Parts: sequence; structure tokens; C-alpha cells
Amino acid sequence: MLIEPRDPLIVRDGRPFTNSPGARARSLPFPLPQTLAGAYRTRRALLEGLPLPERAEEVLRWGLRGPLLAEEGEGGWRLLVPRPLDALKLGEAIYPLRPLELPQGAGTNLPEGLSPVGLPSPALKEKPTPLPAFWYWESFLEWLLQDAPAGFAPRGHEGPIPETRTHVALDPAVQTAREGFLFQTSGLEFVRERRRLALVLWPEGPEPEGVFPLGGERRLAFWQKGGPGVPPLPEEVVAGLLRHRAARLVFLTPAFLGEAYLPKGGAFQGASVVAAVVGRSLAVSGWNLKEGKPKPSRRAVPAGSVYFVRLPEAWGEGEVRDWAERVWFQNLSDEEQDRRDGFGLAALGLWDGKLRRWEEA
Repeated sequence: MLIEPRDPLIVRDGRPFTNSPGARARSLPFPLPQTLAGAYRTRRALLEGLPLPERAEEVLRWGLRGPLLAEEGEGGWRLLVPRPLDALKLGEAIYPLRPLELPQGAGTNLPEGLSPVGLPSPALKEKPTPLPAFWYWESFLEWLLQDAPAGFAPRGHEGPIPETRTHVALDPAVQTAREGFLFQTSGLEFVRERRRLALVLWPEGPEPEGVFPLGGERRLAFWQKGGPGVPPLPEEVVAGLLRHRAARLVFLTPAFLGEAYLPKGGAFQGASVVAAVVGRSLAVSGWNLKEGKPKPSRRAVPAGSVYFVRLPEAWGEGEVRDWAERVWFQNLSDEEQDRRDGFGLAALGLWDGKLRRWEEA
């Protein structure tokens, strides 16, 4: 389903916003899964006549996947995903970051068993240049299906456009701003080069339609059925898993993992983590509707983080395929409620399972 904000969307990061003069309410660059999960559950509960917070336990069991970004095109809505962090642009070329074999006598402060990730050639010393924050699905899929693509040039853009509004209320007696009524709000405008943008979700239940508030200031959004479907698991990925018993696992939404940036036991569904490219952690909080108090702050692995994993050699073809289906576009956070909230949506890409030598070109 699609949710298209009518007005600039404000999704807060938990920092207080007071009515002191000059206060600013800044939006996150993209909504967190729990924001959309809360909006979806509230909308559905109202339609089904379920009182909140009395039926909160039941409502919290409604799961979903997403949100991701969609863009209106000539042939319908197109899917976009966050930039994978194992892609590095130096000059005009894009290089894949891969696990490296440590030179003799070298060491790291990584947890035991993890390999460092980087570029294999010491000659690659240029300053990195930016890549689009969101990639069209076709470019992202090309990156997933090639372990080290030559001449790769992803297509995409920076996503929703930040928009700042200054709010003021005048005191008629003095014709100046009333105390506490001069402030700014920064929201996200869901349009890019005259093309409409929207949030795409895949809920486990019905898809409500109509107009309903979303985010701060109860700004309105259009809810509608349809939009991009869940992409099918590519057979090339399954073939690569069978050939190499290794893969790249890419998070498309932030994830909560049991051991900081690693999953419990150091494995995803039985596939052991060999190395990881992880961005700066996200501080996530929120409001507990059931208990009527703030949620404790937690740190999440950001979207775009990449994990290099190896599958057990003893697995047969059926077990390998079953693992791929249990991971592809499924939520992989360690706790069940986080998975229901949409944290940890994952995709799979090819990796040959080898550690590159530092001197390789």
C-alpha cells in the first residue's frame, strides 16, 4: 500500500520542542518503521472499532514491512531503496567494499572472528564522492547480482526534499511577535523534479484507504491500495548461494540486533557473520501508548548496512533455498515486536565468500 503525504511530513527524533522563542522542530530525513507501524495500527483500529489503549496488546501484533520510498512514473510507482554502504565512489568509478585478509602481524579491535572491510588496493586513496541516498530498484538489483560490477553507475536521488517553514503570531497591541509564537518547523516534501513520492508498506492485514493524519502537527496524507509489490527472490541469488555458500545481507530499514551491531549468536538464521559495513547508529525512542510514557532510547543499525555471511557447508539445496526465502524481504531484528514494527527488512546479494588480499588490484 502507499501513503502519500499531502503536506510536508514532520517525523521527529525525540528531542524536545518547546515554545521558547526561536525554537526549531526538525524532521528526520526519512520516517522510522515504528512511525508508520503506529499510524497503520491506529488507522486500522479506528476502522475496526477497537478502543485504544485498552486493546493495545492485540493491535501491536499487527505486523508490516517497510517503509520504503516509491516514485510515480509513467508505468506506475517505482521502488527506491537506501544506498548500500558497501558501495564507495572514488572519482568517477564505484568500488565494492569487501572483507579483507589481514596481513601477517596486523591486528584490529574487531570482535573475534570478524574480518575488516575495505578496498584491497593501497593505491585507491582518493577522497570519496557522494552517491544518491536512494537507488531505483533496478540499479540496486544490479549491485546485488554482481560481486564487483565494472562500469556501474547507480540511478537515484536524495529522496524527499527538506522544507522549512517559519511560524509567527503577532500581538495586535505592539505589532510584534507574541511571546513564544515565533518558531520554525522543518518537514519533508514528497516530490522530486515534479514527480510524486510516497511511502510504500506491506502490512499483514487489510490496506485502509482515504485521508488520515501522519506525523507531527497531524498533517494529512493520502492512503491507498496498490503500489510496488514485494520484489521476488532472484534465482541468481539462490544459484550464488549454492555455488559459494556465502552472501551479502543488506538492511533496507533500520534494525535492532541483540549484540549492538551484530545479531545474537553472530548469525542470521544460521548463517554466520564474517564481516560488516555498518553506518552510524540511530537513536530511536518514541511514545508508549499503552503505558502512557516515553519509550526508552535504543540504538539501531541504520538502513544500508551490509553483512557478509557464510552458510553451513552441510546444508543441502533445499535448506539453502529455504534460508534465502526466510531472509529475502523479511524483517530480521532479533526481537519479535521489532520485527512486527518493520525493523530489519533485508535483501540478499552475491558474494564469493573470499577474503581479498590487501595488495590485490
